[in-house]
Amino acid sequence: MAKAKAPTSQKNPAWVVTVGAMKGGAGKTMVVDNIAKLPIGAHGAEIRKAITTGALMGARGNSGVITSQILRGLCEGSVGHDELNADSIDAAFAKSQEVAFQAVRKPVEGTILTVLRDSAAAAKHARKKKMGCDEALAYVVEEAYASVQRTPDLLPVLKENGVVDAGGFGLAIFFDAFVSALLGKEGPMVDELAFARGTAPKVEIEQINDWEGSAYRYCTEFLVHSDTVDVDAAKDFLPTMGDCDLMVGMHPNFKVHVHSNRPDQVLGWFLTHDAQISEVHIHNMQQQSAARTDALAAEQGEAPKPLGFVAVAAGEGNAKILKSLGVDVVVSGGQTMNPSTKDLLDAAGQVNADAVIILPNEDDDGNTVYGVLDQPARFWAIFG
Repeated sequence: MAKAKAPTSQKNPAWVVTVGAMKGGAGKTMVVDNIAKLPIGAHGAEIRKAITTGALMGARGNSGVITSQILRGLCEGSVGHDELNADSIDAAFAKSQEVAFQAVRKPVEGTILTVLRDSAAAAKHARKKKMGCDEALAYVVEEAYASVQRTPDLLPVLKENGVVDAGGFGLAIFFDAFVSALLGKEGPMVDELAFARGTAPKVEIEQINDWEGSAYRYCTEFLVHSDTVDVDAAKDFLPTMGDCDLMVGMHPNFKVHVHSNRPDQVLGWFLTHDAQISEVHIHNMQQQSAARTDALAAEQGEAPKPLGFVAVAAGEGNAKILKSLGVDVVVSGGQTMNPSTKDLLDAAGQVNADAVIILPNEDDDGNTVYGVLDQPARFWAIFG
């Protein structure tokens, strides 16, 4: 589970985004990079391998590792299906649920796994009702978002904080974006901002990372490379070292995640059991949590200024000039590379001000930023 602080422009709605599956963008980037390296005309098996390998190698955090298994299951479930229809959609989601749940020793209700299970149930329902492909995909997305809204009823800590599960919300957005692209739609089927505004109760959300509530100090993640490592023995060992333990993948490549006070012993076990390790990431969760708490306290202690500025400009030099003139946030953009409305909303969210003036760079920027005016949480002014 992970929760994220709302952008300033969305502090009234309960606004939660995934910080697990795409933490640092690593998982997403490695998937895209692997696919981009494929030769023109690559067949299904090559594409599936590129997706599953990239997702596994780039996964960060509990939600990221679980998401890599969700993608693996979707790919494995599509084997043997030449057409995208309700039958193949059901098969892919059923396999995804199976693989993802196998990766977690003690699945918790109200998390990303719940949203996956409900999405798989929707795919099964679509097949039984003999829905067309487009209708089936849309139905799965709708049910994914509906499942996200139910997560506070299943996990008390979510209801106590007035939020939905971030990993589940991120998964729903992922399904939404994928289906929209597949169906040739310009944007997602569901407006994420509108969805967040509809979440009750409406409260301000502060960031709570994967390690919230863990009794251990170090978040330890790494890749394991071995043709012979005993997976069952490894999975029995990891819980003895801490909590939030996951080991996913298959010979010869695995991803390991665990919260522990002795990461040296965790790494040492694999090194002494015929395995090599790489991509080791060890984070002191207590120090990071303390730093985050101090930063939030400092931010909350600052009164918003009356007026803030967001500008669109191309190049680091122009950005420095604008900031020297008092612009709070500069969004990269210009001719043929205009930012999206979301880019501008995110930038405005970084400005601690009661009202925000947006300064576009091009006429097209002006057309884009008018979408910002649909957001009632701030007073906006657009010049350009």
